[in-house]
Formats: sequence, structure tokens, C-alpha cells
Amino acid sequence: MRVLILLLATTLSVPALAEIYHYVDERGRKVFVNSLSKVPHQYRDQLQTRDEPGSLNGLARGAQTRAAGLDDVRRQISRSLSELDAAIAELETPVEVGHNRVILPVRAVYGNRRADTRMLLDTGASGTVFHREALAPLRGATYRAGTARVASGEMIDVQAINLDRIEIGPFRIPATRAMVIDPVGRSVHDGLLGMDFLRQVEYRIDYERARIIWEPERYEQLLERREQLRAQQRLDADQLLEALTGAADNAP
Repeated sequence: MRVLILLLATTLSVPALAEIYHYVDERGRKVFVNSLSKVPHQYRDQLQTRDEPGSLNGLARGAQTRAAGLDDVRRQISRSLSELDAAIAELETPVEVGHNRVILPVRAVYGNRRADTRMLLDTGASGTVFHREALAPLRGATYRAGTARVASGEMIDVQAINLDRIEIGPFRIPATRAMVIDPVGRSVHDGLLGMDFLRQVEYRIDYERARIIWEPERYEQLLERREQLRAQQRLDADQLLEALTGAADNAP
């Protein structure tokens, strides 16, 4: 921003109009004068002019050079905004909110196969548990891991699977051991995302927008930076237009 202000201050500093005339005399010397009346009549047919530094003529042309520099800065701002938008989007995960539950997308990867699941965020579950049918596309090997008591009080067998990774929002968790069960009754989700993952990350739920915000502090910093750049982008465009219009209007 400081560079832009300096550039615009230079652009808008408009001194009085001044032109320099020059001609070549009989001795071959190039003579410069600041008034047409100082040019001998016999040399006026070869008369040439040039702009004095800081004149309006020079300003009109120099503004184009400065404008090109400002355009470079504006392009950089646009690139930075695109990068910020991507970073902000990475920290947002759309979720299903309703009936006192939050369901979010979780991808399980096994070899070159993957399964896209809908997992219930459950801070009361100590570990992440997938329903067996949700992982069927992986065709992965499972092994017995014990038993567990479900909400109905029934005891069920628990299997385990060694996944290559789990993808949740911006996170990629490699070499993950997850539990696998056959659900009791009908379920509206594909398992439970438990505290084995949730305790490792910072997040908040934006219920109004149906989003999980990962790393909320960093997310807010990115939003603030984006608003600063957007304001700067608007300001630069207005000042650039004003500078160029003023130079064009005042140039002879």
C-alpha cells in the first residue's frame, strides 16, 4: 500500500505546463530554449519540442508507465485474493445440521480405492467407528478387535481395519487404524467420528451456514486479510482512474 500511495502522490503532483524547444544552428549545435519567441525564424522549420520533466505532457505519458506499475500491483492483489479464497475454502467443510446432530464428509482410502462416507461428529465416542457397508468399496481386510456395548445395551463384535489414510476437511491422517461394526437398526450416517481425531484439531461449527470451521483463529485472520485486500483493490482502482483522467484532461 505504501508503494501505491507514493506512486499516486507522484502522479498527482502536477506542476505548471512547460515545454522545451530545440533546433540545430549553423554550427551543428543543438540549442534548447523554453520559449518559441527565442527560436530564430530561420530555424523554425526544423523546430522540435520535448517535454520538460514534470510537465503535463510528460505526466500524461508518464502516467501510462506508472499505471502499468499499478496494474502489476493490482494483478498481484488479485492473485493474493485468489490464494486467500482457496485457503479459506480449505478451512470450511460443509456439513448436515439438524436433529441435534452434525454429519460431515469423511473419505477413507485403502490402496488405490476410496470410500466417501457421512460420519456423525460424536464427542462422546472415544474412537472413530465406520459401518461395515460404508467401507465395502475398499474391499479391505479387517480383523477382530473385541466387543463393544451400543446405546441399546446390546454387545456387538468390533472389527478393525488399517487404512492408508483418512481425509477430513484439510486434514490427511496417514496409516489410520479404524474400528468397523455392523450397525444395529437403521442409521442415517455411516459411523462416528470420535475423539481420537477431534481432540487433535481446533474447530467450531457455524450452524447458520452449515459449515465446520477448522483452525478458527487462522480462519478469522485470513478473512480479515481478505477484507483488507478487497478494500485496497477498490481504492487502488479509484485512485488510478482519477490519476489518469486528471492527466488526460489537463494535457494540451
